[in-house]
Amino acid sequence: MKECFTVTTAQGPLTFPFHDWSQALSPHHQRLREADAPVCPVVSEYTGDRLWLVTRYATAKRLLEDPRFSSTAAMAPGAPRQEPVELRAPGTTGDGVSVLREAGMHSVFTEGLGARAARRHEAWLCDRAETLLGDLAERGGPVDLAAGFAEPLAAAMTSRVLLGELSAEEVALLRERTDLALQFCGATAAEQRAGLIDIHRFFTAHARRLAEGPGDHLLKRLAQASAEAGPLDDAALSEIAALLLIAGFPTSSGFLCGAVITLLRHPETLARLHGDPALVPETVEELLRYTPLSTGAAKRMATQDADIDGVPIRAGEVAMVSLEAANHDPDAFEDPDSFLPERQGPGHLGFGHGPNFCPGNRLARSLITAMVLAMARRPGLRLTVEPEEIRWHEGLFFRRPKAIPASW
Repeated sequence: MKECFTVTTAQGPLTFPFHDWSQALSPHHQRLREADAPVCPVVSEYTGDRLWLVTRYATAKRLLEDPRFSSTAAMAPGAPRQEPVELRAPGTTGDGVSVLREAGMHSVFTEGLGARAARRHEAWLCDRAETLLGDLAERGGPVDLAAGFAEPLAAAMTSRVLLGELSAEEVALLRERTDLALQFCGATAAEQRAGLIDIHRFFTAHARRLAEGPGDHLLKRLAQASAEAGPLDDAALSEIAALLLIAGFPTSSGFLCGAVITLLRHPETLARLHGDPALVPETVEELLRYTPLSTGAAKRMATQDADIDGVPIRAGEVAMVSLEAANHDPDAFEDPDSFLPERQGPGHLGFGHGPNFCPGNRLARSLITAMVLAMARRPGLRLTVEPEEIRWHEGLFFRRPKAIPASW
């Protein structure tokens, strides 16, 4: 059994999250990786709950594939948590995946996000990315690649592929309420709960309308599919729509923004892609490894006493896996803090690992590919500020810059 390594500060035990809202990972991640323990104790800054944090690649994989550690249990009411508030509106489970499983529709969900769905929308995504970036190029002068390219591309994907036709006003409302609900700091607990309630109310009022509206999107397919317990009622459809929103928009908009910045910081990669688009797939994979997204960690509750690489974790305790730290673990990746599209080695954990591996990974790859191709076709695109001058939204669960100033 290994002795637990505890990091303390002048204020006491190390608290989590680490406030690394930009692309720069906190030095705490390196300190914990270098500690003589694969799993380290931390304290939630907002609840005072004691948690376990994993930053090493090999340990992360073992824990994420261990059936004794449950994502559903970690989201249950009263579970130790990293977040300031429980991520559910009153009267809801906050767990759309479990709602799908109970309705016997999880396979419809995963198939609707799988390879066939990605191929079905691939050409449209490429065309949309090309149109957005082309419109910016025609304007000339400085542009904001966050507001003008990455974020609208993510919103367009969310509407067309996941939720159905949302108006510009609805997209703006849902973005604002999602930002309010999904943050570690910057709002009161009451304001965050209000954001979750507003999202629930929106989909209670509009999920059925979206499901019955035009387009070939996942919410419609789920509503039309036969479920073991009968058709989805409005309450279940609302929870599933909220799941699609949160899994689709803040994650994809945040990651696309970060990936755009990564590419602009490496113009030699864009130049190579312009000359040889066949290099795009390996570039996408390195973007997924290199570019951090979450500012928190993937949480799992131990459903029975377990030993993870010599560290005992008791039933009811919550372990959290920092996918960002694991993806930068020097024990797994040589020179991990360098962006190397030609990199050889193990697969990244950008989509997680084990039974909760992201079912939307193929769709996400298609979206990122569309973004990369559009940028590669227009050489000369560059940041107009130094990377460290980019300002970031502080406290969001998913990193996102306030703007990406660029020009040709």
